Amino acid sequence: MSLLGPGWMETLRDTSDLLGLGDTVDRHATIPADARARVIDVLRSYVVTANRSHAERLTLIGTEPLRRARNAQTLADEIKAATGLSLHVLTEREEAILTFVGVTRGQPPASPLIVVDIGGGSTEISQWTPSEELRVESIPIGSSRLSNAIVEHDPPTEGELDRLFRAAADATQGLKRSVSPGSGGHAIFVGGTATNVARLGRLTRDALAEDRRTLGKLPAAAVVARYNVKPRRARQLAAGVAIVDAILAAYGLDGAEVSEASLRDGAIICAAAFGDKWADALEDLARG
Repeated sequence: MSLLGPGWMETLRDTSDLLGLGDTVDRHATIPADARARVIDVLRSYVVTANRSHAERLTLIGTEPLRRARNAQTLADEIKAATGLSLHVLTEREEAILTFVGVTRGQPPASPLIVVDIGGGSTEISQWTPSEELRVESIPIGSSRLSNAIVEHDPPTEGELDRLFRAAADATQGLKRSVSPGSGGHAIFVGGTATNVARLGRLTRDALAEDRRTLGKLPAAAVVARYNVKPRRARQLAAGVAIVDAILAAYGLDGAEVSEASLRDGAIICAAAFGDKWADALEDLARG
């Protein structure tokens, strides 16, 4: 990460649309034409907005759903035809490195750091120890996929909550710990799942246990009203709590911070620093 200067940014516009591509790929293994059309419409609007803001460079990236979709190249070709821009589908490792760059603003931390990005279908984890290469791991669970696999009731039943927490614990059992408790290191969680779980309270083991009890009592509509989360996020919160708790337990941590910085920030920093060759620079960044 010494190749980067300070990654200071000022947000001009921040827009997001929940398209549910992960659920779509889970159902079909591909992205049907109507879903691809929605993606293209959203991207067209983003491109127009970026151009009106006099953006010097536009970078399009895809994550976990596009890694799994059998027709991801079809979507990429259609995006190219509609916008003139190429889509880069990130590997799990690229996604984790960009997230780490975003959280740290491209500056190597002075103490050990774990960065966790819980997505809808997978979770990427980066472990940084000074003077060592960035360690990246990925687990194939996310808040949407785990919730869809287990939760049928609103609010989730105690049995469903038990299964969520057991499944999350099983998925994180094989994580390798390079940042040990007592080393002065800490963890930062990012992404929509983490920021919405944080609306319930702090990311500590004790607070997450209370979150579990709360989500076992409140239907999604009440969660939306009380905590100001979107309905889709409300239905996935119990799975998110389970994943956060399991990761903290796997690394022997009592709590973690949450950051609004993310993969998107890292992509902006790297594209600004390296231009069209940003993807080629990621492994050099991971080596520190």
